[in-house]
Amino acid sequence: MPDRPLSICVVGPGAIGGTIAARLAAASGTGDIGRVSVVARGAHLAAIRDKGLRLVTPTEDVTVEVEAVSDPDNLPPQDIVITALKGHQIPPMAAALGRLLAPEGRMLPVVNGLPWWYPLPDGQGGFRGAEAVDPGGALWREVGPERAIGSIAYMGASVPEPGVISVEIEGYLDLGRLPGEDRSDVVRVAEMLRGAGWTVRETEPFQNSLFSKLFSNCAMNSVAAISQAAQKRIATDPVLSRMAAGIMEEVRALGLVEGAEIRMTSEKRLYHAANGPDHAPSTLQDLRAGKPLEIEPIFGATVALGAARGVPMPNLELATAMLRAIEEARGFA
Repeated sequence: MPDRPLSICVVGPGAIGGTIAARLAAASGTGDIGRVSVVARGAHLAAIRDKGLRLVTPTEDVTVEVEAVSDPDNLPPQDIVITALKGHQIPPMAAALGRLLAPEGRMLPVVNGLPWWYPLPDGQGGFRGAEAVDPGGALWREVGPERAIGSIAYMGASVPEPGVISVEIEGYLDLGRLPGEDRSDVVRVAEMLRGAGWTVRETEPFQNSLFSKLFSNCAMNSVAAISQAAQKRIATDPVLSRMAAGIMEEVRALGLVEGAEIRMTSEKRLYHAANGPDHAPSTLQDLRAGKPLEIEPIFGATVALGAARGVPMPNLELATAMLRAIEEARGFA
């Protein structure tokens, strides 16, 4: 990356992306933070252009001006591109993202599931991304895994109206790379985000963070969407909790093969679900809102990785098949 303030574009300034964009825009011109822009659409785009991007948190209410476009080709190449989209929305943008990212730039794909840059054996002695999250290898080819920085968001936010981001649960970002890869860019980007007010972790090995997230998401999101029950019901129902725990242990076994340590037990995760806020996981939220479900990035890709590594995942495989059938019945398949 260049030795100057970095140009930054957030593609998908929704709940998570909008929070990132607003905080970066508020700090634009300080430290390593250069010009900040967003790629948005529809009413959200119109509101940001007309009134700015408003961020409401438990401790602040700020509105920032930020350049907003609908077409990434209307922006010059960017040093940092942060994608905060549903996993299935990213592959169709592969060529445009490749053009948007400067040759020495870095992409931060903030996703809920297995990221497109995570390497699977390609059967020919090399590696590729999971077909479920990178059909035809478009992102692997147009962007390249070497330019991606692992990015996971732990927070609770929503978009109550166009142009407005509401943060209900302050959280943190976790950035990293796989063992053996150069981390100098991770360190620089993490410091840049801290300068914008973020709490940033740099988990090593990054598999620990990635598979700990999958441990929860694969179980709670799938069972919630199938049963249409929020997490308290899942955690307190003996059959639903048994299915969720079974998926968690399958992900733990896969993580172990991938060199990840998941410290949370399934019992403790279900205890937190039973005794915390009655949260509806994102897949259930999408189902209730009539939106497509994020099946392949969270569930399908994890099942594919399990198959590639020889790790049986019968519970998650069954849940994934049921969710695909639900999507077909809803007309989204």
